[in-house]
Formats: sequence, structure tokens, C-alpha cells
Amino acid sequence: MNCILNIKLLRTFFLILVIVLISFFETNAAWVEQYYCLQLYPKISAFLRFVFGWIPFSVGDVLYIILILLVISTLIIFTKSLIQKKSHSLFLLQSFHSLLNVVFVLYIAFKLLWGLNYSRQGIHHQLQIPEKKYNKEEVIIFIEKLIDDVNFYRKQIKDTALPKINFDAVVTETKASYKIAKTKFPFLKINTFSLKQNLYSPVGNYLGYTGYYNPFTGEAQVRTDIPTILTPTIACHEVAHQIGYASEDEANFISYLITNTSSNIYFKYSITLELMDYAFKDLMIKYLQEDDVKNYRYKKFQLEDCCSNQVKKDRKEIKQFFLKNKKDISNISSSLYDQYLKLNKEKLGVETYTNVVEIVLNYENSRK
Repeated sequence: MNCILNIKLLRTFFLILVIVLISFFETNAAWVEQYYCLQLYPKISAFLRFVFGWIPFSVGDVLYIILILLVISTLIIFTKSLIQKKSHSLFLLQSFHSLLNVVFVLYIAFKLLWGLNYSRQGIHHQLQIPEKKYNKEEVIIFIEKLIDDVNFYRKQIKDTALPKINFDAVVTETKASYKIAKTKFPFLKINTFSLKQNLYSPVGNYLGYTGYYNPFTGEAQVRTDIPTILTPTIACHEVAHQIGYASEDEANFISYLITNTSSNIYFKYSITLELMDYAFKDLMIKYLQEDDVKNYRYKKFQLEDCCSNQVKKDRKEIKQFFLKNKKDISNISSSLYDQYLKLNKEKLGVETYTNVVEIVLNYENSRK
């Protein structure tokens, strides 16, 4: 009995030691970039895609369902056992110890399989671009440019209704776009894709996601029940996670780079439309920081009025879709995700998405 106890304690100590070593390693962004992101992670990612990428459905979604069922069954067994045990305190202590070990293993697996990418030097380091802050006047000028772009792209799309794109076509074009982009940006190289439809797309209405990357299977997931004009930007974003850009703003910026290299008008329209929305959110934050809500509303109305009628119609339909399908629990999910991002060194939480505006402006200005 003592031998078994000692083995369990030794295992726990070993897991804690591994976590401490990982925590120490990720304090140095240069180490993470050089040894993990550029050397180890590409091999891990390629292996996961080799194992799971060829399977036509999302293995990660299936595993999550199995995990939920295991948790439920474990809780039932735990409750029954707790009632039957004479020494409740000892049983609770043993159960807590087992649970702790499971959490430790999952945490270590998450960090080693993908999570260390949160601590990398990132896109600013790779492209040698500054990290300058921008004021609202500069963001307004940027939004005006984006409006000109979306108007131009939308004019080339003949659909009068919100454009629809087949998912298989999105996968094909995403692959082609990344292949073109890597000639200019070698760090965007990806040999094997694993871009799949989310099996439980309606669940996104409750959890507040349109796509996600599964770090345990290496699969990039995209919801297919949303307006399909959004799928190109979501696909490019999730593939960016797949190749090691964990930060949400950097994944958005990769989508922007894809826009600049892709010749597909649907991709250009989708990604620029999304970037314009982030720019409006960034502008709102800047006005709120000055406690100037009234002028923000006026400026937003003024800018949005410059959009073509067709762009206005598309944006309205997209907004109505999410308002119609949003569930109350999604606010809780968003708050939890906000905390998750902050725990993984994303100081702005969900606001990190809008930080793409700053990266794009820094990138464009560095090229002048």
C-alpha cells in the first residue's frame, strides 16, 4: 500500500517538475521562438496532421464528446462511491489527487502540443516591424481605405444576395492562397492541411465561436452554418493557428497577408470585410477611452454611410444572423474565453482580436 502511495506521489512530483520547467522555458521568448516554434512545433504539428488530417470528419470534435461522456460517467461513479465509502475524507483526498494528476497531464500536453506558441516572439520579430500605437484619426483614415477596398471587391461580385461559397472550394482556395503567400513569406509554409467542418456548428451559438483550432489533434475547425462569405477569413485564421500563431491578432494578421497575395475576389472581400469590423471596434475602444460615445456614434454613422448599398446589405445580414442565433450562455462563454486568453499572455483578452489593426498599420507603414 505504501509502495503504491509513494509511486503516485512520485508521479505527481514529476508532473509538477515538468510544469515548472515549461513555465521557466516560456519566460524566454527567444528560446520559445528558436527551439520550439521553429524546430519542435513544426514536427509536432506535421505529425498530428499526418495522423488525423486524412480522416474526413473532425476527430477532435468526437474526442470532446467522448470526454464529456467520460466526465459525466465519472461523476456518477464518484457520487455512488462517495455514498458507499466509510471514510469520506480519505476518498475525497484520493479523488482530488487523481483529478489533479489528470489536469496536470492535460496542461502539459496542451503546452507541448501547441500552447507554448503563446510565448513566442511572433510576427513583429519575424517581419522586423515596430510596435507603435495609433490614435483614432489614423484608425479613421485606415477605415476609409478599407471601405474603398470592400466597395471595390463587392462590385466585382455579381451576387445580389449575400455571396455563398462551397466549403470544399474554401479549403481548396485556402491551400492555394497559403501556397502563393509562402513565396513571399516563407514562415507561412504548410505542407499538409487539416481544415475541416465543425461537427457541432450550432453549438457555436452557445459557446460564441465561428471556428477553432484543436491543439490535441492539429485540426482547424470551421462552422458551416454561418453566412459562408465569412468562411474564407475564418479558414485562413484557423490555419494560421495551425502553423503556430497562437495570438488572435497575429492569426488575423496572417489572414490579411493572405488577402494581399490571393487573387480570389471572395477571399479578398471576406477578409477585408472582417478587418473593417475589427477597425470599427478598435475605433470604438479609442473613443471610449476618451469617454466620447456621442462623437463615436456620429463618426461611425458617417463612415458606414460610405459603404456601398450592397456592402451595407451584406453587413446587415451577417449582423442579423448572429443576433438571431446568439444564446444567453454565450456571454458566459465569452467571459471564460477572455480569461483563457489572459492566462495565456493575451493581456487584452478578447480585445486582442482588434489589435490586428495596429499590426497592419505598423506593417504597412514599415514598408513606406
